[in-house]
Amino acid sequence: MVTRQKIPKPAEPTPFVFTGRIVKTKAATLPGIASDLTAIVEVDHVVSSPAMFAAVTGAQITVRFAKLPTAARNATLTFFTKGWIYGQGIAVDAVDVRAESTKPVAAVSLRSARSDSKDAVLMARLKSAEIGVVGEVTAVKAAGMQTTRISEHDPAWHEATIKVDEVVKGKKGTKEVKVLFPQSDDVRWHKVAKYATGQQGIWLLHKAATQDAAGIATKAFPAIAAAGDALTAAHAADFLSLDELGRIKALLKK
Repeated sequence: MVTRQKIPKPAEPTPFVFTGRIVKTKAATLPGIASDLTAIVEVDHVVSSPAMFAAVTGAQITVRFAKLPTAARNATLTFFTKGWIYGQGIAVDAVDVRAESTKPVAAVSLRSARSDSKDAVLMARLKSAEIGVVGEVTAVKAAGMQTTRISEHDPAWHEATIKVDEVVKGKKGTKEVKVLFPQSDDVRWHKVAKYATGQQGIWLLHKAATQDAAGIATKAFPAIAAAGDALTAAHAADFLSLDELGRIKALLKK
C-alpha cells in the first residue's frame, strides 16, 4: 500500500521516468563518452517517456549524474531523467534519483512532480497578471487590429467582454474587463483559448506589451506584444475552469 507523503518535485522537467537497477558505475553503453559520472542502468519499467524511449524496457542505457549515487550495485531505483544522446544507443541525464522503486510509488512520485510543476507555472502567471477575475463572457467581436503583414499565421484578434463576478487579484470592485484573443486556429495560436458568449471561467489577464514571454510560443509573442497595453490571456495557464478557483486561492495565500 502506498503511503501518503510529501514528495519533492525534481529540479527541472523530466520527460523520461523509469525504474531500473544500476549494473555498473563509471561505465557507459556508448563508446567515446566520459564515464567518470555515468552508470549503466538496466530499465525495469517505463513510467513516463517520449515516444522514442517507450520501448526500452529490459535494455541497458547510460545515465549521467551530477554526482554518482551511493546506492549498491543492482539496487532498483526510480530515475527522473531528460535526453542526452539518442542514436545507436541511449544516454540520458539524471535530474533526480529516488529509492521509491515500486511501480505504484514511482507513479505517485511522477504525479506529484507534475502537479508541483503545474503549480509553479500557475504561480508565475498569477504573480505577473495585471488582474485575475472570475466571470462570464457577455460579448465577442472582431478587434479590428491592423496586422503587420498578412500571412497564414495572422491571429485574427477578437475582443471578449467579461462580466466580473469576483476579483481574485487586482483592483477590487472591477465589474467588467475586455480581453484580446486570437480567433485563428493556426498552429501558432491553437493552444491559446478562444471565447464565446456565455462562457464562464477564470482569467489571469496580462498587459500584452509587458508580460513575461516564458511559456508563450516564441514566434507568437511579437504579435501579442504588438497589442500594447491591451489585456490578453495568451499563456495556456491564463484561462482556467471554475473548479480551479480553490487551487488559485490557495496559491495566492502562499
